[in-house]
Amino acid sequence: MKKTLLATSIASIALSSALSVQAQSFDEFVKGGSVDLNFRYRVESADVKGGADAALANTLKSRATIKTGNMYGFSALVEGDNVFQLTDDFYDKENGNTKADYDLILDQETTQLNQAYLQFDAADTSIKAGNQRIVLDNQRHVGGVAFRQDEATFDAISVSTKALANTTVFAAVANNRNTITNDNTEEDIRLLNVKYAIDKDLSASVFYYGISDSPTTNGLVDYDTFGIRSTGAIEGISFEAELVTQNKTTAAGGDFDSLYYHVNAGTKLGAVKATIGYEAFGSDGGDAAFATPLGTNHKFFGWSDVFLGGAGNDGIQDFYASGVSMISGIKVVGQFHNFSTAEGGDPLGNEIGLMVDKSFGTYGANFKVAQYFASDYAENNVSKADTTKIWLTASAKF
Repeated sequence: MKKTLLATSIASIALSSALSVQAQSFDEFVKGGSVDLNFRYRVESADVKGGADAALANTLKSRATIKTGNMYGFSALVEGDNVFQLTDDFYDKENGNTKADYDLILDQETTQLNQAYLQFDAADTSIKAGNQRIVLDNQRHVGGVAFRQDEATFDAISVSTKALANTTVFAAVANNRNTITNDNTEEDIRLLNVKYAIDKDLSASVFYYGISDSPTTNGLVDYDTFGIRSTGAIEGISFEAELVTQNKTTAAGGDFDSLYYHVNAGTKLGAVKATIGYEAFGSDGGDAAFATPLGTNHKFFGWSDVFLGGAGNDGIQDFYASGVSMISGIKVVGQFHNFSTAEGGDPLGNEIGLMVDKSFGTYGANFKVAQYFASDYAENNVSKADTTKIWLTASAKF
């Protein structure tokens, strides 16, 4: 009898402890969470010489992000976005206007889940399953295009681990990309990026990005992209260096190889961080050029987005210079680009850009302008024209 009472007592204590731990864990899962609200109002204008009427867009992006706490290593995140057009004096490909009416601004109205995933964390490793943001290196090859009101995300399973010393390994498979134009690409995507920090001032990455059945205007395309990248600083000079090779095959049987180059160096000149660089989308003999279909391309080749997808099969090269400074707590950025084709070196024109950015705690204000000056060759051979774009942005976080 004593034995039975003792066993019952032990079982009761064990069950009570287990229920207490579960209750505590569930309490942490709920109470350890957070709710964030973000708003971004933007006025954007676009004026292309000789085109349709100049476009003017007033849009508001509202975002709510709900994140749970941790329970046995598991957590979850749900993020919803709404993009509302206060005015529609622009062409966005689906608002009823046409490209003959107004110039293009790609901020479409939408209400959608931007992210929704389950996450598991253990042993310096994080696994995510669901609709998620994926940003790798400088976002040139894989990113979210967060500048646009509708961000691009991936339906994916991803693994990120720092289990090896000084090393970050990221791998993911995805079957869809939710694009900035509210579309679904429904392609097979494979991502692998391994970054090793040699020391605090020097790191190197190797990567492979594969895409099968990527939809394009000319049918389905497969991409296999392999690259190596290094960033660091030596004696007060920062640098980036990257070399990438890409094989592109088409459903029609085309098989093309091209290279990507990017190198820059920067240093402090008084209160200004000055940078000069060279970036190129190479060409396979003028038959096909390097492409970054998963990249955050607005950051590169000038803010005007004239060369958002390159410059056709001849590729494009960009010699650029920029300066960044803080003046009375205001960030000021200026940049200059000189464009030409990678195949043949034909001139494509120049661009200048200026940005002023100020943060007020959880509030922010931003002004940005870009002016592209087309060359005669660009006008006559790749259908480019002088383009002016201006942005006024206000943001708030709660």
